[in-house]
Amino acid sequence: MDEAFRRSIRKMTGSSLVRLGGRLNRTAVTASLAGSMEVPWAIALFEHLDATLADPESLMSGAEMVSYSASSWQGAESHFPALCEEFKKRFEDFRLKWLQRFSTEDVHRNLLQGGWILQDEQGWYLALKGNIKEIRSLYHATIHLMVGDAEKLLVMMVSRASHLQDGLGKIWHKEIALSPISKLLPSLEASLRDQEEAYVARLRGSLSQVTFQRFAGAFRSTRKTRHYHSSVACARHVGELWNPAEAYENAFLAFVEDFCDYARGITLLIGEWYQRKWQLYLRGFSRGQLDLFARSSVKFTTHQT
Repeated sequence: MDEAFRRSIRKMTGSSLVRLGGRLNRTAVTASLAGSMEVPWAIALFEHLDATLADPESLMSGAEMVSYSASSWQGAESHFPALCEEFKKRFEDFRLKWLQRFSTEDVHRNLLQGGWILQDEQGWYLALKGNIKEIRSLYHATIHLMVGDAEKLLVMMVSRASHLQDGLGKIWHKEIALSPISKLLPSLEASLRDQEEAYVARLRGSLSQVTFQRFAGAFRSTRKTRHYHSSVACARHVGELWNPAEAYENAFLAFVEDFCDYARGITLLIGEWYQRKWQLYLRGFSRGQLDLFARSSVKFTTHQT
């Protein structure tokens, strides 16, 4: 996770984490999963995960590994990084496009034509009372289309990554078809697809919610209405809480920068997660771990006798 994404998380959510109804506890989730397995499978799972954390180089699999697929491994190692690089470029173009659309001239014209900035005897001011209905109307008149465009990119990334993993899974199953024990990891991967898709969908759905909350936070203040000497000066300060140091010519440009970092980060997070997932699965597991199942089988046979 790069620093720009970390900063955007804090700005967009007010937290240092991307939250989806609570922080995911990896140990608890793994323990819960292991609780539904027989003891040998649970031990193999924990040893497998611990090995990837303790020795990252062990991800480079080899012929001694059960469930290892050379073709799938090579495909995952080339396709997922290429996909992430492609979407980095797409978001660079996305950022440039929307920074141009939120130039001060365009923001001023949009707000003026929409009746959002008005003039009285004291000067120009933002005609927004701060109720949720008006805030949502302003959101739809300004930021909404940009969020929709970002969601399309995110959905495209998810769709492409899902298509890639479908192809990798088919190759994986084909290459290990002659080894019954090698069906362990493919079966586990397939059984978790529904949970995976639901989690990614929640992450995808959180984008518009987080963005609107960030947007609305700038207009819920009850402070006295501020007046400006010109309509352009007023337009520049709409949403000024997004631009506290006045580093940008108008506050919407600051919002666009933070949003682009956040949307890009979320999208690449999903792509990189798919890559790490397949690195983990396609690594396979050590043939030495088969002793666990041999001992378990002996104990089971002895108990039956």
